[in-house]
Amino acid sequence: MLYHAGFPVIRLYEVEVSGWDSAENFFVEKCELEWNEDSGKQVALKRTLNDSAILLVRLLQPGESDRSHPVVFEAELVGETKEGMHQFRLNRAVPRMRKAAISAAPPGRVVWT
Repeated sequence: MLYHAGFPVIRLYEVEVSGWDSAENFFVEKCELEWNEDSGKQVALKRTLNDSAILLVRLLQPGESDRSHPVVFEAELVGETKEGMHQFRLNRAVPRMRKAAISAAPPGRVVWT
C-alpha cells in the first residue's frame, strides 16, 4: 500500500459509466472514478442502481483517438454525497451461471446472470 505522510494515495480518473438503473433504463454517465488505496474504486452517479448492478466503466483519456475498452464491475451502494449523488464502490464482476443456462450453454461458454 502506498502512503504519503500517513495518508492513503487517492487518484482521480475521468470515466464513462454505462448500465441499467433501478428503473431498468439504460444510461451513460460521465464522472470521476476515485481510486483509493484503502477503499478501492468508487464513483458518484446521478442515478440510483439496483443492488449488485452490472456496470461498464471506460477510462476517458483526453487527446487519445483510440477508445479504451470498458471493464465490467458490480456496483455496491456506499451512501450519498453531500451533493445528493449516489456513491458506489466498484467491485470486479465475476461471471455467474444460471442453473438452467449451464445445461443449455455450449461447452466453454460463460452466461452472465
